[in-house]
Amino acid sequence: MSEAPLTHVLIVTDDPRGMQATRDLLMTQGFDVSICAMDEEGWARAVSCPAGAVMIVMDHPAQKAKQLVDHLRQRKDLLIVPVDVSTVFRPMSSSGSSPQEVVQDTARVSGASTLAWAVLAYLNHAMGQYWKQMAEQTRQTLAERSAALHEESMRFQQLSEHIHQVFWVLSADRQELVYVNPAYETVWGRSRASLSAQPMSFLSVVHPDDRDRILSAWSRQCERAWTEEFRISREEGVLRWIRSSVFPVTDEQGVLTHLAVLSEDITDRKRAEEVLEKMEQQYRQASKLEALGTLAGGIAHDFNNILTAILGYTELALATVPKESRAQRNLQEVLTAGHRAKHLIQQILTFSRQGGTERTPVQLEPILRDAFTFLRASLPATIDIRMHLLSEAMVLADPAQMNQVVVNLCSNAECAMREHGGVLEILLEDVLISEQRQDRVSTLPPGPYVRLTVRDTGHGIAPELLDRIFDPFFTTKQTADGSGMGLAVVHGIVTGHGGTIHAESALGRGTTVTVYLPAIPTPQPEKSASRTPSLEGKESILFVDDEEALVRLGQELLSLLGYQVEVRTNSLEALELFRENPDRFDLVITDQTMPLMTGEQLARELLKIRPGLPIILCTGFSHTVTAEKAKALGIRAYLMKPLAIRDLAPIVRHVLDEDPIVLSRNRERENG
Repeated sequence: MSEAPLTHVLIVTDDPRGMQATRDLLMTQGFDVSICAMDEEGWARAVSCPAGAVMIVMDHPAQKAKQLVDHLRQRKDLLIVPVDVSTVFRPMSSSGSSPQEVVQDTARVSGASTLAWAVLAYLNHAMGQYWKQMAEQTRQTLAERSAALHEESMRFQQLSEHIHQVFWVLSADRQELVYVNPAYETVWGRSRASLSAQPMSFLSVVHPDDRDRILSAWSRQCERAWTEEFRISREEGVLRWIRSSVFPVTDEQGVLTHLAVLSEDITDRKRAEEVLEKMEQQYRQASKLEALGTLAGGIAHDFNNILTAILGYTELALATVPKESRAQRNLQEVLTAGHRAKHLIQQILTFSRQGGTERTPVQLEPILRDAFTFLRASLPATIDIRMHLLSEAMVLADPAQMNQVVVNLCSNAECAMREHGGVLEILLEDVLISEQRQDRVSTLPPGPYVRLTVRDTGHGIAPELLDRIFDPFFTTKQTADGSGMGLAVVHGIVTGHGGTIHAESALGRGTTVTVYLPAIPTPQPEKSASRTPSLEGKESILFVDDEEALVRLGQELLSLLGYQVEVRTNSLEALELFRENPDRFDLVITDQTMPLMTGEQLARELLKIRPGLPIILCTGFSHTVTAEKAKALGIRAYLMKPLAIRDLAPIVRHVLDEDPIVLSRNRERENG
């Protein structure tokens, strides 16, 4: 009894002295007994009594005692024992008590000699009933809590075993694995048994570049949650991105007991972020190229106008100085330098060209020579360039794109040899692919091809990377050296032209890239006449350009050839002049870029007035007009500045000779 929580007994009675014997007997049995009177103080002590038993002596009148009993029934931690001493001891029935209530029986006793023993006997009986009910309540509570805990455990297990994230729990010392869900095997590619045997073994597959950082994170005391992103290398060689969060689990005293870990595979997200970042880089690069193209076009237009004046007036001067004189040699050097500048501007426009492509029969040999000249200035002297141009075959291609293929391949080769130098070899040759060919070009239709080989002696490419070099955004270079689009662009251009491309490489032995493009029959040159056709003429020409120097130049050049030339520096004035007498002019030569009305607009208006009018459109550079568009408008020739006599004179004569109206007029002049 001494160990039971109900060891305190409070006796509330109107006769404290009469209950002394009972008090003494109960104390010999190990109870802690107090007696108080049935007054306000006693009532207060009974209400505030700690857990234990309260014996209330039911003296006459018992109304006050009954009120106290009813009030104390609200206390579930009290064993209430009402005792009626007015009659012989008789325990009252407690069958009406609910399991949640304490046993509340009334003991009726008489005689002070027997009261103490009767109270003791009944108190022991009541306490036995109390403990039996408490035991039943405890069993039911434990059963309910166990069922609830089992249900929660099942829900947790179903949740944890069906989520894609990896969830596991470690002991605070990281030596014991408490739980890990099946997702660990899917994400890490390792068994849960291996993690159970060595709870920290998951760190062994962390990528070497991330391992120090993750080991440092795990070496902390883990007093606060932390999150890290890192890569793991699975056994099959697959690289995955992981995001892990570690949470400390503490007890009520705040002592760390376990570590909960939640990890997820974020590889797809990382790849999407990388693609987005590369697309942003590509967009920025494209924006730069677009700006460069716009700038180059503007510079080219102005520069070509300047070159036109330089070349044209130099030719005029050459016609007036004695041959083999110092002045002639000096002017010839000026002319040569001017043509070199013209060629340079054409290359700049080629590299900055945007929009659609135009495929024409072209020879690759001059494109290679031009590209080499353009690249030579940027290649270090430690790289020896060897060119073997053995083909004069033609391909149907866009010259600008062919230039880009050559430049990109040579740039890649230069980058591979930049540090230690080496040999860059370029080979162009004719090959014939037969039906029995079983190598990498077996997918190409049989026939003649032009093969371009670009070989370097650089550091080479690892075998596992070789198949990826044509993938968009893939690069082995540093970020500052390339975006990974160079070879992808080359691949797209080559395959778009009906060809194929492949690469061979070995670490330390360099790389060889081979391009096959279908060859087309070389047009046979027309048989030349016995005499050189005259470039002179007597036709009437309207020359329009907003540059005063070019207008004077055009008038003088064409006049030297015998033409009758009328010039205007204002396109609207030229239109009004033509409108006054549409049959006066046999040919109109106009610049494209002019204020108030462009050459294209002027041509439209002139053709409305006189359909079929021969027109030549000249431009230093135009974003809006191409040779195809000009032809579709009815323009007979589209010329790029700068123009010299040798460029302009044959075109003027050809356009005039192809027009039946002009030919008819010329016959009338001859007959007249």
